[in-house]
Amino acid sequence: MLTSRAMDVRLPFADRMAMHLHLAICENCARFARQLQEMRRLFRADADAGDDATGLTDAARQRIATELQDKLGH
Repeated sequence: MLTSRAMDVRLPFADRMAMHLHLAICENCARFARQLQEMRRLFRADADAGDDATGLTDAARQRIATELQDKLGH
């Protein structure tokens, strides 16, 4: 979809215009575009908050690391 692609790269002018026109008349796609933007904002906010934002305890992190090592054979 152009909406998600437009978040990562600058679309050609014709594609940008077509997307904006479509979003102006299609409420479902406009809602989807808003949801994508909100998810991106939330992911950035979570990433900016650092590792502590995940809510995992040190013990949980260690269990995950041990499980991954066991599964990967390291």
